[in-house]
Amino acid sequence: MAFVASKTRARRAPDPVGRGLPIVPSYALELWYRKKLSAMTTAMIADYKEQIAKEVKSEEGRRFYATDAVFSETFNFVLKSLQQRWSRIFEGFAATLAPEFVEKVDGQATSATLHSLSIAGLKAPVATYNRDVANTLKASVDFNHTLITGLGEEVHDKIYTSVMLSLTSPDPEQQGRSGIQAALKAAGEKSKDRIDLITRDQTSKLYSALSDARMEENGVDEFEWLHSSAGKTQRHSHVEKNGMIFKVNDPRLWEGPKADQGPPGWAINCRCSRVPIIR
Repeated sequence: MAFVASKTRARRAPDPVGRGLPIVPSYALELWYRKKLSAMTTAMIADYKEQIAKEVKSEEGRRFYATDAVFSETFNFVLKSLQQRWSRIFEGFAATLAPEFVEKVDGQATSATLHSLSIAGLKAPVATYNRDVANTLKASVDFNHTLITGLGEEVHDKIYTSVMLSLTSPDPEQQGRSGIQAALKAAGEKSKDRIDLITRDQTSKLYSALSDARMEENGVDEFEWLHSSAGKTQRHSHVEKNGMIFKVNDPRLWEGPKADQGPPGWAINCRCSRVPIIR
């Protein structure tokens, strides 16, 4: 039987002529952001602890833990005052920290991307602040501002709920001073986990977006996916992408499980990286 060629034949992409270095988000910057947020939440919890302790040790407090249910009104007043004060503090803190964080990421991501492009063989890569980059930076500042202020609200809500339970709960572990102390400790642990997630995720996402933007403005629109095995759990879809070549705006990046979608470093807790490819 004679061989019959297909009517259409896909043309094989030319081999890369240049391959850059992996563009990896700065852990030092992630750690800097984490320390800033941790210091603020630690100060907040310490203030709550001090003010609550004053009320518990007061004469009214001692009487309440015997008979007086009116003491809950005093706690409500104290916690409301603390909430208002720390809401103002976090608002001012976010207004300063969010743009500072974004500016630092922009500088480091841009530097890493341009260096990688130079290694790939691109002569004198440049960085310009076009509308796309400006929009990315502004959106990131706004979103991180919301995350920072939300962190303060989450800490307050955790403490408020636990204090109210110490006044009303039939569970001995949630009652009285020991219940409040346990709640303050739990609030600190929960805020640490939340801060770890925010700092890791936001550093990685902004690095990802800015790296793509800097590559495109230098005429480089392809990268190799480099899988990281650093996480405790491997994403099967990311393992499969290892070594594959993608366009910056490749629709394949948004296929598969929702939690796995996006370019390297975009999905939550994704530590994969991109390697610029020049053909």
